[in-house]
Order: sequence, then structure tokens, then C-alpha cells
Amino acid sequence: MTTEKHRPPSGLDELVRAVVEEISRRACDGRERAGYSSGAYTEGVQDRRGWDTAVGAQPAAPAAALLAQRSGVYVRTDLPVVPTPDHNGGQVLQSVLTMPGMVATKVGLTGSAMPAGALPEGNSIGVEQPQTVRPPAETILPGAALGLFEELRVDVDGSAPTMTVSGRIWQLVTGGLTWVAKVTKQPDDSYTGPISYRDGNASLRPATSIRVQLTGRPPLQPLAARVTFSRPGAADLVLGYTFARSAFLEVGIEFDRVEGAEQTDAYALHDHPVRPAGLPDITLTVEDAYARQGIKVTRTRGSNVIPRSASVDDKWSDIEMHDAMQQYWSEWKPGPGGQGVAQWQVWTLFAGLHEGGEHFSPDRLGGIMFDSIGTAQRQGCAIFSDSFISRRPPNDPAPDAFARRMRFWTAVHEIGHCFNLAHAWDKSQQTPWVPLVDEPESRSFMNYPFLVNGGEQAFFRDFQYFFSESELRFLRHAPERFVEMGNIPWFDHHAFEQVRQCSAPSPLTLSLRVHRNPDHEGAYRYGMLEPVIGELKLANTSTDPLMVDRNKLMGDDLGIVIQRAGKTEARLHRPYMKYCMRPEPIVLQPGEALYGQIVLSSGLGGWQIAEPGTYRVYAALRTAVGGAAASVAAASAGQVMAAPLVLRVERPASREQERLADDVCTDTVGRVLALGGSRVLHGANDVLREVVDRIPDEAVAKHAAACLALTETVPGKVMQGGGDDTGPRLELTTSDPESGWQRTKQAYQDLNAAAETFGHIRLTCNVEHIAKSLDQQGKGQPATELVSGLARTLESRRVKPGVVKRVRKLEQQLAGGK
Repeated sequence: MTTEKHRPPSGLDELVRAVVEEISRRACDGRERAGYSSGAYTEGVQDRRGWDTAVGAQPAAPAAALLAQRSGVYVRTDLPVVPTPDHNGGQVLQSVLTMPGMVATKVGLTGSAMPAGALPEGNSIGVEQPQTVRPPAETILPGAALGLFEELRVDVDGSAPTMTVSGRIWQLVTGGLTWVAKVTKQPDDSYTGPISYRDGNASLRPATSIRVQLTGRPPLQPLAARVTFSRPGAADLVLGYTFARSAFLEVGIEFDRVEGAEQTDAYALHDHPVRPAGLPDITLTVEDAYARQGIKVTRTRGSNVIPRSASVDDKWSDIEMHDAMQQYWSEWKPGPGGQGVAQWQVWTLFAGLHEGGEHFSPDRLGGIMFDSIGTAQRQGCAIFSDSFISRRPPNDPAPDAFARRMRFWTAVHEIGHCFNLAHAWDKSQQTPWVPLVDEPESRSFMNYPFLVNGGEQAFFRDFQYFFSESELRFLRHAPERFVEMGNIPWFDHHAFEQVRQCSAPSPLTLSLRVHRNPDHEGAYRYGMLEPVIGELKLANTSTDPLMVDRNKLMGDDLGIVIQRAGKTEARLHRPYMKYCMRPEPIVLQPGEALYGQIVLSSGLGGWQIAEPGTYRVYAALRTAVGGAAASVAAASAGQVMAAPLVLRVERPASREQERLADDVCTDTVGRVLALGGSRVLHGANDVLREVVDRIPDEAVAKHAAACLALTETVPGKVMQGGGDDTGPRLELTTSDPESGWQRTKQAYQDLNAAAETFGHIRLTCNVEHIAKSLDQQGKGQPATELVSGLARTLESRRVKPGVVKRVRKLEQQLAGGK
């Protein structure tokens, strides 16, 4: 049996991509001159409070070129750089000119040349110098023969500089390297600092510190950078780079809007009177907002208004959102085997409302970052304009402007998640990237305005429409695979921080459970391919009422880690859907609890519980005062941890089950099983039908039948068109009551067995949903019998009386409608 895994890009992949980008850049015939950006990341803006130059403005006179920003991306030159003494006895770097086809020569301070045959190995060029304490400097000549491509990222001026210099190297044989240095400006206008972070083959650049000298004054002189790489006991390495572009990243974005939804992709900064002093009176678009961060965003196709018929409502389920992206996004590119291809592209859909769920109302979800089919993740998001983000607060001086500003903030925020940015309060859980601290009070796009002290008014009074410095450093300097859409999974490099084993007593108790009996060793046994659905319970075990967020079990405060026996590393579990919800405070009386469900077997990292063996699942919840704004590094009293859940996956019960494993344990089928169905992923549905037909007695067949029953019984929205003459449109799928009822019986014939594999929460939600749809289609009696059986099953399993009461009420409604 095999499971799908993300294949990291090889050195050849990175090299090919870099070379293609460089060829494309040169093919533009230098349309972007050194120091001039095509977007809003332009000269004259020196920091995040410096709005002296309007966003998007270009210099009005040649004299303005003297102020051209030097930050941006530089590429290695084809000429070696040689140090020569200046009049003060120091060293000045100059280029050694060579004619095309000439062999580079070894050059001394007197200008004498050595024969070509005297070149050192590796095509490096040594520089003869008087004997000093430091070894002589050397340079390395790039070229196609080496399969080498290299760029330098300078971030020392312009818009919100982070005083960081980084580099990226690709080499055909030895792979790639990303290095990062925090620098300070010296009296001689150079920038120096230690190399503090490496990712990749460190031998490609083993230096420990750098010195960067920026030269040139456009338009008369092109911008260039001369970098000295140093390390103890070795020769200085001196390299030259030429300016390529101002933007650190270039991304395409597609906006589409559902009919009736509000699309807010621009905001006039003076629309609302609560704003920072000095904020310019301009309109900021999403593209402008990212251009100020050093990211060039260009609209691609899209900008469609997607009509919907009268039978299609404005509430979207997770299944419908997921299906819409697969069916409609014009930039979706499937790779080998139907898996997605990583690319610098984002799809943003403006819709009305999320359908909500048992534990949160529809208007509590302002946006969602979701993923594409296969390994390509973080490529799309949705903004729900009819949710709380459009709510006009009472007594606000400009309520309509307040709502527009919130919708604009939400759009930039959700797109930020597509760049793999975490929430402002969630940074301390990051490990392979540079260590970060939480920023619960930061005025950043990635913070929640309503969570800071003083709420939205305090947030927007100081908000300069920027990301924080640590977020900017991640966007501009992290290895590209961390940031690129469709590359590494969401939050893959923001790993789980272990909760203290000896935590202080807490008035809240967290438990993670499944609804079946354990074996004699305390493990819960699952059949091979059976999805594992856990249930979370957060209970008030104190004697006093407690204020908690109703959505606590659905947000970033929850961390799940899965470790398979025999494996040294645990894996962070991340669900397929990520929600952005406004907190909803409620009072938990002593003995009361919040409940939630979580699909553990598969998530953004693929199938995590699939192979036969024993697994331990850990759940931890941040509960510090201040809610989501509390730091992970807070006192141990701010954390609660559930007892580990031990699971054991059995070996295949039959050859048939084993043969189906490769088809079931794919990303696509995993998503459909986790989300509860799909109306457009037909290949996955074919696999589910095969499971029901070939291994009907296995637990996984109940899950497969449940997914098919839901989509065949309950009509839902499907995005159509976009690539034909009819244009984009929303259509309501027709139901098939007869087929849906047969699938329902296959899934829920034995409701007690169904409760063991689905859990009480999913079983109840699924049956209620299907029963209501069956009743609307004239099948009131089967619907009533189904709900009646559910109520009896829940009573026998001692489920909360409130849940049983709700099911009994639905039973009465259905019976009265026969």
C-alpha cells in the first residue's frame, strides 16, 4: 500500500524555474528600470509611516532618481569582481571586463594576468594580495557550465524595510540554498551583519557574515550590489550583482463575485474618520496593499459576476466552496496524476454567507482560506460579505465606511493566509523558519482588529495598512517553497509547540475521544481505510461560571499532533478548511461543555492515519486570558492538554480491501471523506462507489455511502461555465431521492454501528440533513423513521439530553408533515 506524499522540488526544478524567470525578465527588454517599480512599492516611501509619496506615484523629474530605492532583487553578474586598494589603503571593488568568449584570468593588484591554465578548480578566480592576517579574497564566476543561478534580496530602504539581506542559490548538481542576514548600516554606507539562517545545502555559501555595498544612481548608472562573504580562516568571497526588479515576489490574482455579494477589493483611506494621523487621502486596492509590502500583484482573468437562479441561496457549505474552486478557477493547472501544480496564483471569491454549523452561526465566519485538489494548497480563499464584517456598529461616526474597511481588511487577511502567513498571535509555534514571538497587539493585516485592547477603534486608529516586520521578513526572504501557493501545505513550517507536561491546574478540561470500546491495552481499533473521526469536549470542571468563546474548538488555539509508533517525529494535523470567525463569548456554567468534531485520518498533510500500526494523538488548547490573543509562551495555566488518544489500525481484512487502499488513500478521496461529499470530484465518487460495491461490510463503506447519500439526496450549488460561451453561472444540482435513499440505508441501516464510526456529532448532523431533504421531496415516512431510529440510538448511548430533545422535535415535525 502506498499513500500520496508531497514531493519537495528538486535542485533541477528550482534551477529550471530560476532560469525561466531570468529569461522572461530579460525578454522584457528592461521595461522596469533599476530603482523604479511598476507598482506601489516605489521610491520616496522610507518606512511604514512615511506616506510622503502617494502609492503608485512615479518620480516627476530626473532629480527624483537620486532618491531611487535600492531595495529589491538583484541577480549575479557574469563578471568577476576584484578588490583594489583605494587612496586610504582600503579595498574598492571593481569589475574585470572580459570580451565574449574570453577565458577569465587571474588578476593581481598590479593588473598582471596569469595564463588561463592557471585558473583554480571550480572556475573560481583568486586575487593576489600582499600577505596579511586575512586570507586573500576570491570570486566565483557564474555560468551555464556550472548550472548556477543566484539572486540577492536587499531590504534596507523603501516601504517598511526590515534591514534584511538574503540570497538564493540554485545549482544543478548540489541543489539550492537560501540564506538570510539581519544587517545594520555602517558609516561608509555599507550594510553588514551575520548570516543567521540557512535552508538547503550550506556548502554552497559557507560564509558566516556579509558586507553589502550598494552602488549606482539611475538613470545614469544602473543599481548594483557588491557583497563580501566572510568566515574565519577562509578567503573573503566577493560577488557582484545587478538590479533586476523592485518587487520581491510577483503574484497573479483572480477575483470573482457571486451575484448579490459585495466585492470590496479597494478602500478609500479617508473614508472613516478613525485613522492614523498622516494617512494619505488615497484609495488603496488589494494590489496596492501588497505592492507596499514589496509584492507585485497583477489581476489575471476573472472579475466575473456569477449569476444564481432563484433556487440557489447565498449560503455556502464547505463542500460547495471546495467544489467551486475545482470547477471554475481559470488558473487551476493539474499536474501528473491530476495533482495540482504550485504556482504564484491566488483565487478570491466574494460570496454571501457560509452556511455555519451546529456550533457557529453563518454570520460569524467572515472569510475562509481553502485549498485545491491534490498537493496544491493555499491557492484560494473566500470572503463572506453578508457576515459580521459588514455589520455596522451602533453610534459609529461612519458605519458604512466601517463595514467597507472591514471587508477590505478581510480580503487582504485571507489572501495573506494563502502566502502561508499565520495569525499575529500564532507566530511562536513556528520552528524551521526564524524564531518569532506572538504579536497580539500588532497593527497588522494578520491580526484581528476586534481582539486588540480597545477593539476595532483602537486597532484602526493606529493601523498603517501593513503587515508586521516579522511577516514582511517571511514574505520577502523565506525560502520560496514556504510562501508559494500550492507548494508546502498550510502551516507546514509553523510547527506545533509541545505543551508543558506539568501544567498548572485549569478550570477547563479538554478531552479527545472516539465512541467505541477500547481493547485490553486501552487502544481503539479501526479497520484499514476506516476514517478516524474524533470528538472534542471542553468542559468547565470548576465550581464557577466561565466565559469562553463558543468557537474555541474550531480556531488556531487548537493544536493536534499525531505520532505513529516507531516514528521519531510527530506530525502536526491541520484540517482542510481554515475559518476566520469573530469570537462569540458565552458563559459555561459548572459542568457544562463545548463539543466539536475533527477528522483525524486525513488533512492538509495527506493521510496521517492509514498504514496498519499504532498511533498516539495529542490535543492541546490555548486558553490563556485574552483568548486567541494570548501567547503560546504564556504561563502554563494558559494551556490545557487532553489525555493521549491511542489508535490501532488493523491489517487488511481481505485482498480486496488491500487492493483498494491505493485508490482510497489519495488526497482527493481523503478530502471528500473529510468534507462529507463532493458534487464535482467525480473520480473520487467513482472510488467511493467501488468501495461500497466491493467491501460493503467494512466500516469505510459506511463513510463512502454517507458521502454519496448526501450529494444525491441534498441539492447543492455547483459552479459551471467560465470556459464556454455561456459564461459563469451557479446552478443547483438535482437530487435523486431513490438512489439517495438506497445510499442512506447502506450508511445508516445499523445506527449503533454508524455511531461508532461517525461519532455522535457527525451522525446526528448527517441524518438530520438528509431527513429534511427527503421530507421536502415527498419521502416523509422514511425520513421520520430514520430520525426516530437516530433518537433511540442516541438515548441508548446516553448522549446529552438536549441533543436527543432536538432530534425528537425534528421527528415530530416530520411526522406532522406526512
